Amino acid sequence: MDHTPPRPEGLAVRRLDGGQVEGVLDDVFTRGVRCRLLDTGTDGIPGAPEAPQWLLAELGDGRITGACPGGRWRRSDHPSTADLSAPALRPATDRWRVLEVLVFGPRAQIRLGEGAEDGWISADDPAPLPEWLRPRDRSFLLQGWNGRAHSRTLGGDVPFSATSEPSGTRAALPLGWTDFTGRARPRPGGRGAALESAGTWLTVREYWASDPGTGAVGVAFHRLTGMRSGAKPTGPEFDVGTGDEIAEEERRW
Repeated sequence: MDHTPPRPEGLAVRRLDGGQVEGVLDDVFTRGVRCRLLDTGTDGIPGAPEAPQWLLAELGDGRITGACPGGRWRRSDHPSTADLSAPALRPATDRWRVLEVLVFGPRAQIRLGEGAEDGWISADDPAPLPEWLRPRDRSFLLQGWNGRAHSRTLGGDVPFSATSEPSGTRAALPLGWTDFTGRARPRPGGRGAALESAGTWLTVREYWASDPGTGAVGVAFHRLTGMRSGAKPTGPEFDVGTGDEIAEEERRW
């Protein structure tokens, strides 16, 4: 019996060679400049030289986050947030600390695996798909708690936030902070109200796969696409009273 998982639809993935992996590490961690591979693209993956870039590095001794809206990175191992971050990663000597590194923008994501021994770049595949298999965008609240005593934006040319939760968990997030709020928006024709929310978000694109044996469809891959503050940037949206999902044509994004 074949146990190969079904391929995510609408997704293009390319394996990186050793030189490309080294280039990503050198740009992001050693020189602290924009990731050139995301700017130029490779092997059918388009580049995005004007787009912002973000970093999420999971290390054996903590996490490093970062943002690069222009030419240079601001990372959480910067002095102002170093107490909320893992120590700086020095690829020449301690890449063994790497569990996973994600460098991403709106159009593509680079993933380096454990020890940065392997890497991949992923983006949308432009081939047409039926509606039920098309990728969908989702947004998820980032860790933090309302009120300046818990979560606040720090100074600097590239915004960063220091956040905490009642559990005591703390983090440094590479964007300005917006407290979570929600309000009811009347629906057309007096048909109840939609819940509009604002906050600080991680945005993700989900890719579907269909099991050839059963026809079942499920999410098979997700690609990080950005971080946002303010109004919830994607669906779904729900009716306040019934909990029913609101049709896409009635949403405000």
